[in-house]
Amino acid sequence: MNSINMHVGESLNIQLASTGQRCWGEVVGFKKDKYLLVETGKSLNSPTFLPEDSVTVRCISNGDGVLCGFRTTVARYLTEPFSQVILHYPREIEQMQLRNESRYNCFCPVTVHFEEKMHEGMLINISEHGGKVLLAALPENGDTEAEEYPFYEDQNISLNIRPFGSASSVVVDAVIKRIIMREGGMTLGLFIDEVVDEQNVFSEFIERCKKFSDVE
Repeated sequence: MNSINMHVGESLNIQLASTGQRCWGEVVGFKKDKYLLVETGKSLNSPTFLPEDSVTVRCISNGDGVLCGFRTTVARYLTEPFSQVILHYPREIEQMQLRNESRYNCFCPVTVHFEEKMHEGMLINISEHGGKVLLAALPENGDTEAEEYPFYEDQNISLNIRPFGSASSVVVDAVIKRIIMREGGMTLGLFIDEVVDEQNVFSEFIERCKKFSDVE
């Protein structure tokens, strides 16, 4: 059996086998090897599910470039207080790597630059041409609504990466390819085209991350 690290907030595409109807849902809870609880109320024209209906589910696991698919059955369909479907946890999961290169785990502070604005974040994985950055929830200002990040998909940004153990930082240009909202914070999936790395800070950082990822 293949396994995936399912996370609350994961987007799933659910297809009803009997009619071919599809809808998008969001994982709002799960118990491994038991069930998945998926909210479907945000999807327009969401189909009505019946117990033991067969469904095909597709997702990109945690935005990490692994396309996953599995078949399962409906345990229960809820309409109150909003539409949710409880799925039996899949026994088998098919996976396909969408990336051409491996990502390496890291935990490195970064500053995300867009125009004149700067936001502090944490780089959690990296490759020569991509990475993922976590941004914490922005604080609320008094009685006003919480500030929102000014980011959107296909937006050009730059990252100031400060590798641990290095006396220098490196600035790389990137494009936001995927955004995931999480409890007020944000996860950015990035594409990195080309890095001007005269002091080899970036390449040495990649090699260190690769070394410790291999050990894990």
